[in-house]
Amino acid sequence: MSHTNTKTSDVARTMLSGHFVSGPYERLFLTPDEEVEYVHNYLTLLDGVLEYKFNIAEYYNLGVIGLQSALGNVSAVVIDPADLTKLPTFIQETRTMHVVDSIDGVYEQVEKLGVPILQPRTPNIMGAQGRLRLASNYIIEIVETTNRELFNPDPKEFGYL
Repeated sequence: MSHTNTKTSDVARTMLSGHFVSGPYERLFLTPDEEVEYVHNYLTLLDGVLEYKFNIAEYYNLGVIGLQSALGNVSAVVIDPADLTKLPTFIQETRTMHVVDSIDGVYEQVEKLGVPILQPRTPNIMGAQGRLRLASNYIIEIVETTNRELFNPDPKEFGYL
């Protein structure tokens, strides 16, 4: 028996109102040994698409892989477990990611709502990132994706297919 919910959610009523581009992306931490198998299976079993792939040198050269599927999106971080524990807590406790058109615009809105900002707008290879605390041990990353050169790489180039 299915249940029909009569209440609907609207991005316009959220803290990302007016700035939301896409998401959510589930945050997943993978070891380097898990990377190829996970991405291969995501692409082939979930009809997934490799959206982006890059590394962030200042955080132990961790890899970031964006995956999209009709069944859900993933932002996978590939890092050695020993290095994962060295990352700032706000990175370790990130659970989801959303793409926005303006981190500063989101910050203006969430400050009025009393949402803690854990990471100021920080430029990175993809564009910029920031983090908000939704609840204890649940952090949301928001990103601006302005470096379009990182998008739509060939999965075969990385041995995923």
